[in-house]
Amino acid sequence: MRQSAFNKVTIFFKVFFKHYGMAEVSSSAIVLAYYSLLSIFPAVIMVGNILPLVGLSANTVLNYLSTAIPPTVYDFIRPLISDFLRNGSGSLLSIGAIVTLWSTSQAVAAFQRSVNRAYGVAQNQNAIVNRVVSFIWMIVVIGIMAAIIIFFSVGQLLLEQLQPIIHIDMSLIKFVASIKWPITFGGLFITLCLLYYFVPNARVKWRYVFGGALLVTILWMLLSQVFSLYTHLFARTVTSYKTVGVFIVLMIWLDLSGMIVMIGATLNATIQSLYEGKIDEKTRLLEHVFSRIRHKGK
Repeated sequence: MRQSAFNKVTIFFKVFFKHYGMAEVSSSAIVLAYYSLLSIFPAVIMVGNILPLVGLSANTVLNYLSTAIPPTVYDFIRPLISDFLRNGSGSLLSIGAIVTLWSTSQAVAAFQRSVNRAYGVAQNQNAIVNRVVSFIWMIVVIGIMAAIIIFFSVGQLLLEQLQPIIHIDMSLIKFVASIKWPITFGGLFITLCLLYYFVPNARVKWRYVFGGALLVTILWMLLSQVFSLYTHLFARTVTSYKTVGVFIVLMIWLDLSGMIVMIGATLNATIQSLYEGKIDEKTRLLEHVFSRIRHKGK
């Protein structure tokens, strides 16, 4: 029995490291970190110009942002992000939207290519299809994050307005305001499940995405806490360089985050290949349309 369990563990890690190598996790994490860095500040500029339109304050966004990123990183970039959120203009909204669309879709496209390699599929995927799919999922991710922030901001505000009328227990209002950690956790988990299921050009089954999504969500939340200890103990010299140090620390965190996300994809691919065997490639509707156009042209 022990030998059988040992053999299963050995096989699991053998398959895992096979997919880990296929995904080129370290290189993929660097690419994801680069495009994520490019998209952060344009996205913040765009959000800062949208906030007044939906009646939300900059503090609402900063409150949830502080939950998702390490306190050390947050303390350094908070003044810059706060300034972007509070001082916007129409021209900045247009520029921010354009740059955000490009940089974020690049990040999603890089994620898609990396996950495809983990599954061993879609090495020659159509570039146009890849960009269209990336754009769609960029909108989905932004939409989920915005929905979480808006729902709980408006929800708390609505409860406060209704309290004098229908005498809502104040403890309920405090409860809604205090559950940002579970909501951040749930939002990350749902977003990752959707990305791991829909983004790969492989026939992924739902039951095989939950493990990787859960692992990544836990590791990501832990990273936010552990990384603060790291910067406090080992990165004081780096952070003493102020702005340059901030970007160095931010890039290290983004690189580690990218690595965690790719490990989750690798875990999903490993579990599915162990239970299902060879993972087949799926043909997207857009791929089918472009294929028919090419054949007609010939």
